Amino acid sequence: MTTTQSSAIILMSARSSQPQQQQQPIMTSEERKEQLTKCLLSQYRFATVGVVGGAGYSLLKKSSKPGPWPMLAGGFVGTLGDFIYGYFVE
Repeated sequence: MTTTQSSAIILMSARSSQPQQQQQPIMTSEERKEQLTKCLLSQYRFATVGVVGGAGYSLLKKSSKPGPWPMLAGGFVGTLGDFIYGYFVE
């Protein structure tokens, strides 16, 4: 056996002993856009509850005229809740 043949055998045996890594399928730009849209639109529950709660608060507090601020604050807090829920749970 020559040195070239023995080094080829060693190289082939080294390659076969390493675990095979599965490659992720490459997504097209349309598939990436679809995945991103599904991800962004899946988190809306707490923001909706915050806006509805803020609107309810605004309607109940007619005497002081709170304006849109309770709805905005509820939406902001709800959005933060959506981010936290998405990060830790889903």
